Amino acid sequence: MDNQNYNDETLKKESNNKIFIIIICLFIFIIMVIGVSMATFTYTKENKSINTISTGNIYLNYTEDTNGINITNAYPMADEVGKTLTNEDQYFDFTVEASISGDVVANYEVSAEKEVSSTLNNDEVRLYLEKKVNDSYQEVMAPKNFTPLKESTDLGTKAGSMLLDTGTISKSSSINYRLRMWVANTTILDNLEKSFGVRVSIKAKIDLSE
Repeated sequence: MDNQNYNDETLKKESNNKIFIIIICLFIFIIMVIGVSMATFTYTKENKSINTISTGNIYLNYTEDTNGINITNAYPMADEVGKTLTNEDQYFDFTVEASISGDVVANYEVSAEKEVSSTLNNDEVRLYLEKKVNDSYQEVMAPKNFTPLKESTDLGTKAGSMLLDTGTISKSSSINYRLRMWVANTTILDNLEKSFGVRVSIKAKIDLSE
């Protein structure tokens, strides 16, 4: 009889121990599940915060009603003269402006698109680009014949256009340019009316890797 009681008590103790161990295991399992869930939620929240970016616009602002420059019946001239042209119809001012929010950078390209009505050849025309720094203009592109791109660029400047300048812009800022164009001094003109026109264009793309 005593042995039977002893065995019953032993079984109860072992059963209680097993139940206690099971409860402890369940408790540890619950803690692990909650911990993993919290870790996943925290990671997701941080990752979402890092990748949330607000971007804006980049565009051209013209100082004239037109968006380019034309030369008609102009006489050939040397580069040294063309670079100093001051008449209103002999140069074209424009501004690249950006309004960007967030820590991002926009890559941009400035190009000249040839007017289909142009009758001068590409090698009979010279283009010259300057950028305003402080209160004066500095050379960006030396005098150069109209040189069309053979292929479109990654930013979207079309083949057939001439690439004038490339750069980056961020935050709310602006860059002022001045474009001049004249007939090359090597050009032989006949009695026919000759002309050449270009339209300034800009292509830009936000670089999210910066």
